[in-house]
Amino acid sequence: MNRFYPAIFYPPLILKFLAKNPAPSLSAYHLLSTRKPEQLLKHQGSYTSILPKVSLLHVSIYVLFISIGFLIPLSFILLSPLWLVAVTWVSIGLGIFCAIFPVSPKTSANKNISKYRQPPTEVKNKTVLRLQKREAKLRQWIADKVLQPIGRSDAPAGVSEKTFYQVLRHVFPNAVQGVAFQNPQFSYPYSADFVFVHTSSLSIDIEIDEPYVGNTKAPHHCIDQGKDEIRNKFFTNGNWVVIRFSEKQVVKYPRSCCKVIASVVARVAGDRT
Repeated sequence: MNRFYPAIFYPPLILKFLAKNPAPSLSAYHLLSTRKPEQLLKHQGSYTSILPKVSLLHVSIYVLFISIGFLIPLSFILLSPLWLVAVTWVSIGLGIFCAIFPVSPKTSANKNISKYRQPPTEVKNKTVLRLQKREAKLRQWIADKVLQPIGRSDAPAGVSEKTFYQVLRHVFPNAVQGVAFQNPQFSYPYSADFVFVHTSSLSIDIEIDEPYVGNTKAPHHCIDQGKDEIRNKFFTNGNWVVIRFSEKQVVKYPRSCCKVIASVVARVAGDRT
């Protein structure tokens, strides 16, 4: 049994990847999350700058109509047939109508602005919290180098494993319980309590260290630390990250255990979703 839990063991290949590609800082995600809002502000500014120009144009038209309405009767004060008087009053009426009931350009412009004015929560999405290039680089880095399971394990699962699996599946839907791996040094396969394979091909073996065997009550991980170390080396040599929790941790703090798993995914693959 390990002295401290949770215990995390990284394969040499993953450690080499981290050395060449340091874990992304929060600023990397901050730049991605603020890129779109900055662009939106530029769009918003371009629309709002149009408004005063369009408004000035309409005012000029109103003044022109009213001026025409007054200039015509003054120019032809001595010659005032009925048709000219009618046209004059129509011009004056049209100018007054436009002044009282203006067609505001803000209506159409605001529709365009509303497309760009979105709360930050709508702009941010899961893609922002993932570094696609880093995932692709990791996928290529470990391609065809990860030990593959041979199928499902027939080893009995403990009560704590079944309960924790429900929480684990809620956070990591692709997690699988009871997976067998062929070990050429033994006649029987190794059984992983849980495995989770990220879309970047990052593979994680999740183990629960019970202090005793469930059916026989015999001491288990507390006395066979050497076997645990051999097992850890088997999985890390196969390029699996090994995360070990104590039984108490998964029973009392299952979600905190899931956060530990998520932190490993974030550190290696750059996925913070």
